[in-house]
Amino acid sequence: MMRRSLMACLALTMVSGAAVSQTEYNLTYESTEFVDGFARVNGLLFGGMSGIDYDPQSKFWYTVSNDPGDSAPVRFFVLQINFDDYGHMTLESDEVQKLNNPDGSLFAPGLHTPSSVRIIPPDPIGDEPYLIWTSEGVLKDNKKAGVFEMCTGASFMDGFTLSEHTKFVPETQGPRIDMALESIALLPNMEIIAGYEQALQQDGPIATAGSGTTYVRLLHLDYFEANQISEMAYPLEEPGEGEPEGAVRSLVDFVAVDEDTLLAIENIEVPDSGRIRDVTTEFYIVELDGATDIMDKDSLAGLEAGADFTPVSKTFIGDNASLGDLRRAPYRGVTFGPMFEDGRASVFLISDNDCDQYQSTYFSLLSMENIQPRRPFVKPEGKAYEARDMDSSRGTPERLRIIREQQRKAGKETQGIDAG
Repeated sequence: MMRRSLMACLALTMVSGAAVSQTEYNLTYESTEFVDGFARVNGLLFGGMSGIDYDPQSKFWYTVSNDPGDSAPVRFFVLQINFDDYGHMTLESDEVQKLNNPDGSLFAPGLHTPSSVRIIPPDPIGDEPYLIWTSEGVLKDNKKAGVFEMCTGASFMDGFTLSEHTKFVPETQGPRIDMALESIALLPNMEIIAGYEQALQQDGPIATAGSGTTYVRLLHLDYFEANQISEMAYPLEEPGEGEPEGAVRSLVDFVAVDEDTLLAIENIEVPDSGRIRDVTTEFYIVELDGATDIMDKDSLAGLEAGADFTPVSKTFIGDNASLGDLRRAPYRGVTFGPMFEDGRASVFLISDNDCDQYQSTYFSLLSMENIQPRRPFVKPEGKAYEARDMDSSRGTPERLRIIREQQRKAGKETQGIDAG
């Protein structure tokens, strides 16, 4: 297990909208596909999507619904996404994993609201992957938020041990209801970063007009020990003057670029503004190196960034305005896919339709230049991981290929996304 301490420095956080950053990465919109709001996979509603991930070694794609069990069991969908160098995209899903107890019974509804998911590369190679995921819990019913793991059987497994000051105490401490753990990234060294949507109650207000800059906690976790290594502060600014009255800025997801860098997305939205959600999506490169470990600080209230702690730094690289054709939809999940053949990185977004059967789920493909995502890969001899660059190789997971071949030989059609 590789370990790395986050060194403190005196530099203030860097937030930049400079054109040079946009030019360097050249974040570009490519295409969008959608899934009808009535769609189902194996009879279960395909909606409420809040996280997406791709594992370049096994070729598995997974997405997760934030439905706590209201319309169907807590569930994760296996995806198949393909695209070409011109940005044309196709997608399919023909398998859904329901969250089960170890004895095989369905996990009870109303305990978890999943929000983001990452794939642990299968060991041994070719086996089933494990998933790590964040849950906002159901805090109004005192069901805790946390970081959890499951096997794709799909049996629920133990959660990660988190700091005491992250525990929910109504109107006093911990996350706010529906604003808890929202993001998760798997670093190439098998460490994990998990992030809250808003500042903890004791740390500051939500990011809205007049709030100034608030600070969201990022939890730095040890995958193998299932506990914390450190915590960092992520700056969340109040929405800009051009945003509508009542708008709230939120950190909604991030994905690892390498051991020190994330690609993050933030949403700016007016809560409860109606069925058609008009959302600004902003993209940032986030640097972890140099951030102060704040795990020993139960509260950030009264502390000054740059003097009492150093946050992570982030650089603006694009938004709906700069990307032109990107929909103003509530994109809640982001991941890197296979590289384009010409060396660009592919970025995939997925939107949350609130399980509203009259609203579509959108998948959008973007490209980035001058960036090389890295991922953990299982070594050929197994029992250990190593960091490798993501490449352009694509394919179908072995298990899915075998199942589809068996169905074909039996004269059965593969059941994909059903329009409902």
